[in-house]
Amino acid sequence: MSESTDLAELQGQVVGALACQRDSYLESLDTVVVSCVKKEAPPLQNGTKKKAKASNEVQKDTWLIEFSDSVLFPEGMFYPRGGQPSDHGTLQLLSDANSEAIPIKFVERLGLRCVCHSPRPLKVGERVRQNLDVKRRWDNMQQHTGQHLLSAVMNSYDGLNTLGWGMGSEGDMNYVDLARKPSEAETEAIQARCNELISENVPIAVDTPSDAKQDRLPGDYDKGKGVIRVISIGGIDRNTCCGTHLRQTSHISLILLGSTQTVHGKNCRLSFTAGRRAIDLSASSVGAMRSMARLWSCGQGAEEVAAAASRTNDALADLKKREKKLLAEIAAYEVDRIKSEVREKRAIWVYRADTGLEFFTGIIAQVKESVKEEGAVLLMASGEEKKSGSIVIYGEPGHVQVLTGKVQEVLEGVKGGGKGEKWQGKVTEWKKGQLEGLKEVARSYAGSTDMSL
Repeated sequence: MSESTDLAELQGQVVGALACQRDSYLESLDTVVVSCVKKEAPPLQNGTKKKAKASNEVQKDTWLIEFSDSVLFPEGMFYPRGGQPSDHGTLQLLSDANSEAIPIKFVERLGLRCVCHSPRPLKVGERVRQNLDVKRRWDNMQQHTGQHLLSAVMNSYDGLNTLGWGMGSEGDMNYVDLARKPSEAETEAIQARCNELISENVPIAVDTPSDAKQDRLPGDYDKGKGVIRVISIGGIDRNTCCGTHLRQTSHISLILLGSTQTVHGKNCRLSFTAGRRAIDLSASSVGAMRSMARLWSCGQGAEEVAAAASRTNDALADLKKREKKLLAEIAAYEVDRIKSEVREKRAIWVYRADTGLEFFTGIIAQVKESVKEEGAVLLMASGEEKKSGSIVIYGEPGHVQVLTGKVQEVLEGVKGGGKGEKWQGKVTEWKKGQLEGLKEVARSYAGSTDMSL
C-alpha cells in the first residue's frame, strides 16, 4: 500500500468513542494527524478590520487539527450551561523528541469530529503524543460527576429535578437550576446524602446500550454513526452523557451546597461545588472562621462565631440609630443658624465632612421658604481632603448662576448640573485648599467676614 493511500485512509475516531471517553483516567496517547486546516478569520464588520483591544495585541493564526484518536476531551455546544469544558494539554512530535511541545488550550466537537485548536500546523500523517493537563481534567470530572450524583439525590424530592446546570470556571461554584427552592432542612439532608454515597464508594460505569435515550443529544450529533453513552452510578442514577467521568464516587471527595437565587422569574438556582474545589472552600471557610473568632474574641465554633456576629450586628444597628438622631440634631442646629443668618447675608456656607446629599436635601426642605423670602443662596459642601464629596448650591436663581461659575473656577473640571434654584456636583477627590477656597467664595459673596463653618 502506498503512502498516499495510507494517508487517504486515515480517519478520526468519532466523538463518543474517543480514547478519553473509553478511559477517562488515560493521561497520554500516541496518535496520528488526520487533517489540518487553517481556521478562517472572522468576517469583517462593515468592510473594516476589527481594531485590536491594545496596541500590542496581535491576531494569532489557529489551525484546526483532527487526530485518529484523542485523549483530549472536546468541549460541547452546551457548555457552560451544561456539559463539560474542553481539556487542555500539549502535543509532542514523536519524530523529534527535542521539539518544543505545542500547547493546546481548546478542543472542540464539530458534529462527530474532535478538533484541536493549535497555534502551529502539522502535516497529515504526522505522529504525535497528546499529553493531558491531568489536574484540569480531574477537576472537571469531580464537578461533572458530582453534578450527576447531586441531581440523582435531588430527584427523590418532589419538584427538585434538575432543569439545567452549569460548571463554573476553575475555583468557582457550579450551579443547578430547579423548579423550586429547597428548604434549609432539605438542603442539609441532600448534602448529607451525597456525601454518604461518596463515602460508600459506589461504582460508576459507562456503557453504550442500543436502547439509550436520544432526546437530549445535540442537534448536530449524527445518532446513526455516533456512539450514545450512558453513565450509571450504581443503582442510583442512569443518564445519557458524553463527558468524562470518575470510576467511583469516592473520587468526588466532597460535595458542598451553597446559596440559592431566583432565575428566569420562578426557577431556583442552587450553587454547589465538589472535589478539590469543595475542600479548598472548606479550608478557606475554617480560616475565615478563625479570623472572625480572633476579631470578636470568641470561640471558633460556628455557633459562637454566629452569636458574636449577631451581637456585632445589633450594636451596629444601635449605632446607626444614634447617628441618625445626632444628624437630626445637627440638621436642626444648621436650620436655625441659616434662618437667623439669611436675614443679614445673601450667601450662607454650610459644611459637614461626614454627610452628603441626603443631609443637605433635608436642610433645604426646611429653609427654602426663608431663603426664597430673603433672596439668598446656600453654598453647601461635604467630604474632606483626599476624599470624595458633594456640592449643592441652592437659592435665588441669579445667585445660583453666579456662585456656580465661581465654584467651577475653584474646582476646575468639577462635574455637576442643574438649573434655576439648584445646582449640585460631585467631587471625586478634594485637593488641598479647595474647601477653604469654597468657604472664601461664600464669605466674599455674602459681603461679610463674619462667617463660620
